[in-house]
Amino acid sequence: MDPTRITLVPHTHWDREWYAPFDEFRARLVAMMDTLVELGNAGFPHFHLDGQTAMIDDYLAVRPEREADIRRLAEDGRLSVGPWVTQMDEFLVSGESHLRNLERGLARARALGRPLMVGYLPDQFGHVGQMPQILAHEGIDRAVVWRGVAREIDRTQFWWEAPDGSRVLAEYLAFGYSLGWDIEQQKDPEQLAASLRRKAEHVAPFLASERMLITVGADHTGPDATLPERLAIAQEHLPGMTVRIGSLLEHLDARPSEGLPSWRGELRSSARAHLLPNVYSARADQKRERGRVEALVERYAEPLAALVPGFDWPVEELDRAWTLLLWNGAHDSVCGCSHDQVAHDVDARYAEARAIGDAIIARALEGLGSRVGESGTLRFNPSPFEREGVPGLGWRVEAGPAASPAPVEAEEHDGWMTAGEIAFTLRDEPDVGDLYNFCYEEQGQRARSPAWTVAPGSNEVEAVFDERLAVRMHVVRNEGEPFVRLSGQIENRRPDHRLRIHVRLAQPAQGSLAGSPFELVERGLLSEGGELEAPSPTWPARHVVLAGGIAAFHEGVFEYEVDEGELAITLLRCVGTISKQRLATRPFAAGPDVPTPDAQMAGATRFELGLAAGATIDGLMADWERFALPLHEVPTTGAGTLPSSGSLLAVDGDAVLSTVRRKDGVLQVRLWNPSSRQPATVRVAGTAATIGPARIETIEAR
Repeated sequence: MDPTRITLVPHTHWDREWYAPFDEFRARLVAMMDTLVELGNAGFPHFHLDGQTAMIDDYLAVRPEREADIRRLAEDGRLSVGPWVTQMDEFLVSGESHLRNLERGLARARALGRPLMVGYLPDQFGHVGQMPQILAHEGIDRAVVWRGVAREIDRTQFWWEAPDGSRVLAEYLAFGYSLGWDIEQQKDPEQLAASLRRKAEHVAPFLASERMLITVGADHTGPDATLPERLAIAQEHLPGMTVRIGSLLEHLDARPSEGLPSWRGELRSSARAHLLPNVYSARADQKRERGRVEALVERYAEPLAALVPGFDWPVEELDRAWTLLLWNGAHDSVCGCSHDQVAHDVDARYAEARAIGDAIIARALEGLGSRVGESGTLRFNPSPFEREGVPGLGWRVEAGPAASPAPVEAEEHDGWMTAGEIAFTLRDEPDVGDLYNFCYEEQGQRARSPAWTVAPGSNEVEAVFDERLAVRMHVVRNEGEPFVRLSGQIENRRPDHRLRIHVRLAQPAQGSLAGSPFELVERGLLSEGGELEAPSPTWPARHVVLAGGIAAFHEGVFEYEVDEGELAITLLRCVGTISKQRLATRPFAAGPDVPTPDAQMAGATRFELGLAAGATIDGLMADWERFALPLHEVPTTGAGTLPSSGSLLAVDGDAVLSTVRRKDGVLQVRLWNPSSRQPATVRVAGTAATIGPARIETIEAR
């Protein structure tokens, strides 16, 4: 279809930090924004600020006197604001992080003027299946996406559905967010007109209607002051076309075309764009820490602050913790595909957020302990169901600390270790890729196996590959847990390799069931590839993966692969640059070739996994809670009147708890249904509710 109406949207894609640290990018941001404000005040029609309010706040931290200009430009529609705080990677942050990102971004956008009610997602490395429902949660029914769209979507617009049936009208940037990157170079109006005609011809086979979108800009660029004047003259050379500078919303506001294709669930194809699937194993220690800190805030600090009698909601502390988590969630930051200094800054933010969460938990439990009438060890259960005799979301005072985990005897047979019904081994292989993509050194290369050492009757295991790579672990099982725990430490001095643990499946598997934000998603063995990137057998899993009767549990997001009767989980991937210019698995660059020696992961890296045999979807998330959310213990002197055991809030049913918090003084309980087929019946503080298949629900309990 030939376009007759083209909307040019001047924009920038702005990474807070990437191949350089934040301070360096902010200096460039301030210079760009200074120019933008001046042009806006002089009448520049519109500029799109990448869908994130963090850009504006980073600028105003240096130029606070410009806030009135920003407000005026936003109110006049000359500047887009929000809806996000940052452009986060969708698979590496929790569902709660997504909702807070959107909630806080929209609130800040409203405070600054007029929020952009479009789910702008231009550069994420794929999209989670629940994103349409997350957007709908805040009243957004439009989205803009690039990476991850499957080959069968052959139009610039399609209906994108979440597993619960929520849907948004998605604008597909089939050729990326930099389609109009060279328009600034076309100084002659006739040349500009010719360039626009070429782009129209390029996109025409994908067009869903006569309307066409061209985003004019690229990474870390600013506005082209001469564009309106040049375009006005170029329009004379474009008969049959109306070309104007406008906003995303103006382009998307048209009535949807008839017969648009539909897609349900996650978008993880590299048919037309790099998906960059191995960021999920880059700097693996940060992926674990992200999950631990999110859980600390979402499942301990917020619920305790909301529920402990007499405890004041710590507004400023939680605001700071969430700000740090949202900054760290930005896709280049959380993915680990950045400069080494960026990785150090990410670590520092997690440490600060952890300290904030720990302090809130300590004060809240001290307050709870002071109200209990019995002395001893107070144990808090963050789960909504009873665990180890402690009521759900409740406490119990006991005479002493909990019992230690019981050792599980491990034995070696033909290079495999067995611990109860679990059989596992370690394998290491060369990786000549980069922070985005794994790449084999030689096609068909064979991974190395270690020499195992285990004392008879012991649960202490050592695997030695050579003097530069060794793994020490122990195997235990807590009473009542259906899984064994493997915890240990990798000592690595070897560069350019990938270390994985392989677990033998109970039966062959043709796919997997994996955790994702607010979802358990079914997947095949291989993602869709294309000319820019080979199909990938590796996938991200949030907390859990189930394949062939074996379940694996993790505290954060991890990379896995199912093949030949085995489940492989990446423990460590060691590479030395952000992006190589050419790989066998990705024939083009995905970023700059900036050395990252710290990403070789030299030194000690700790890990912990839970492995269960005979696992099914039933109870999968409850078992993850038993693995990753330990009961918290504090001493109490018993000076109050509360009983020795009780619940702070009764939450019953088959849904999974996301968090309990106070918002504007109202107690909110967020739950999600892990089943995409059956509704879940729940009861919150005595009030019954039904949560539809794959639904996310926020229930107010006054």
